[in-house]
Amino acid sequence: MNKWVPKSLHVTHAADISTLLSRETEIRGSLKTQGSVRVDGIVRGDVTSAKTVTIGSTGVVEGNITAEDVMVAGKVKGAISARGKLSLEGSAQIEGDVSTSRLSIAEGAVFRGLSNMGVSVRAPIRVEEKTETAPQKAERVAAA
Repeated sequence: MNKWVPKSLHVTHAADISTLLSRETEIRGSLKTQGSVRVDGIVRGDVTSAKTVTIGSTGVVEGNITAEDVMVAGKVKGAISARGKLSLEGSAQIEGDVSTSRLSIAEGAVFRGLSNMGVSVRAPIRVEEKTETAPQKAERVAAA
């Protein structure tokens, strides 16, 4: 097996990965690809893939992830939308809402957020609160 693909993420084969971000890599901005991507470094922005997104055990994504399938062994701070399967390995740390058709969570994984299975995620709804004493409008985001 290729040295870039640990045994814990054996579902993704090295030949299937079209983009690899190594441990020494940090990206500030969005990443979009038609192929599969593996993140072992840091991405501060959204990650979008037509195929599979794999976050290795040293990988960090601070942004939303959208893909066919998503496998996480590292850290994600943002929403995850997987049209197919979302797999959280035992070392995964997720802080954000997830939407997927199938969900697999290994023992030891940390997940803080809401999960939505089988139905596409709707955009957050803006709710305006009106107060009679204050002339300003207060806004809050409510979960759809």
